Amino acid sequence: MKINRRLFIKGALSVGALNYCAPLLCLPVGTIQMEYDLMEERDKLRRADYILNFASPYQTSQYRTTPHLHQQLKFYIESLSEGKIYVSLFDNGQLGVGTELMAAISHKHIDVALISVSNLSRALPLLDILNIPFWASNNQAYLNLISSKQWHDLVLTPIKKQGKFQILLHHIIGSRTLTTVKRSNKRVIMPEDLKGVNLRVPASKVLNHFYTLTQANIIEVPWSKTAKMARLGLIHALDPSIIGLHSGPDGLKSYLKHVTKIDSVPDAWVTVISQAWLKQLPASLKEVVTIAAEKTFDHHINNFNAIHTECIKGLSKYGTAIYEPSNEVQSEWIRQFGHHQPAWRDIKKDLLGDLKTFDKLLDATNETSRFLLS
Repeated sequence: MKINRRLFIKGALSVGALNYCAPLLCLPVGTIQMEYDLMEERDKLRRADYILNFASPYQTSQYRTTPHLHQQLKFYIESLSEGKIYVSLFDNGQLGVGTELMAAISHKHIDVALISVSNLSRALPLLDILNIPFWASNNQAYLNLISSKQWHDLVLTPIKKQGKFQILLHHIIGSRTLTTVKRSNKRVIMPEDLKGVNLRVPASKVLNHFYTLTQANIIEVPWSKTAKMARLGLIHALDPSIIGLHSGPDGLKSYLKHVTKIDSVPDAWVTVISQAWLKQLPASLKEVVTIAAEKTFDHHINNFNAIHTECIKGLSKYGTAIYEPSNEVQSEWIRQFGHHQPAWRDIKKDLLGDLKTFDKLLDATNETSRFLLS
């Protein structure tokens, strides 16, 4: 996909303005530090055979608190392709946020997007299986799952066969919380605390079903409008992970009162790529894109805990309290809403075809992965 001059300059400036970042965050071991400026970007664009337009809701400069991996993926793709592919980055929601990005990549306006599984689930319903509560929310369990053969065969391969999208990269973000806003003057600890609470939910049918099992008032709000709704007190609570809350648009983190880490489901993000764009590449460059994503993921795993810690510190600076439920409280959430409940049987069948497939994925969460979160 060719990019027009106005969009290129806008995107390049957003990258070049950083003069990039600290060497440890930008570089694979033994390589030269990346430092971008507008003239260098123009020259790389001119020499490239293929342009990959990458849109993200997050600011590239916030790499210490947001595992968006903009720099790493751009660097590896451009370096391993020896400049044949140029990655044009549009960060900070320049080309959309949430479901807007889903629509943009569906209509081939962009080639790659960073988007949450929940916001992608309308286009790829199979991914919504992750939003059944309390089976893959633990970070290592989720990592075990997405790196397993079962996930590849039962989820990624069917998605690829649809011929529209391909999951290029999974992001470990942490599990979803129940977080109240300052205007509400509430906190949610036990399930009954959701009674009468206006709870913002993303565009996930499975998450919507989860919260309808509680006594909350469900309000579907686009991610781009969530901070405004929180500021005005039109929502009382929301459910992103700690990283998701800290990274939210329009200063969302400044409106939050109390975070309860119920660890319900993974707040999963993915970098998804258009198969139409991939099909134009020769086999050698398709392999380059795959290898670049793998190297980027390796970097991500090694830096997740540091990013998560920074987000906890950041929320605390805004006066947000973070609560870790007791085993008894956690057990009550699982008892009422866990994946074993009959309320999930039809959803498992609708998404996967049968219950046995879900059991295979559940088994994968307990298998040893070659990836470990340090």
